[in-house]
Amino acid sequence: MTAFRFVLVIALATLTARSQQNSRQEPSAQPQSVPPAPCSITRRPAKEFIPPAPYERDANSFWLGTDKLWTFLPELAIWKWAAHQPGHEQEVQPLTAKIFWMRLGYDSRAEQRPALKVTGRRLGGPAPPLLVLPPTNAFQGPGSAMLTGVYVPAPGCWEITGEYHGNKLSFVVWVEPSKSTEQ
Repeated sequence: MTAFRFVLVIALATLTARSQQNSRQEPSAQPQSVPPAPCSITRRPAKEFIPPAPYERDANSFWLGTDKLWTFLPELAIWKWAAHQPGHEQEVQPLTAKIFWMRLGYDSRAEQRPALKVTGRRLGGPAPPLLVLPPTNAFQGPGSAMLTGVYVPAPGCWEITGEYHGNKLSFVVWVEPSKSTEQ
């Protein structure tokens, strides 16, 4: 259980590293990012999905889905984006995000390469396809999860969809350039 919490905390830190750095600074030093109005990012639902034990989340994220397929998202679904170096546009690394997917009864020992398909599409404009690493399992035991790494090829509003054994789950995130890629 302790190992699961540690991995979950590391995953959340990866997904929200920039926003956490911004929140540690004084508000006047750097304004909080806000997605533009046309991008309806996924927000915490009025009735949040609560997975069975041993799955836990921290105060800065929420669960989304059903017992057939769920994930967790940061409260403000904003991902930081960095352009690839010329000639490396078809590489998944460096990742934009790691996404953990769970399902009641998923056994990582029995299915080490999960039959999970992750896709993404940019809303409101054209973009190259989402690049996805092959799914793997994140950890062993009763808190098993599936893990995918994704590279979003262009900033903007993106819908990400996971499909596992006929069950689909989609969410919308705003992907904005990191400060290092802005001119």
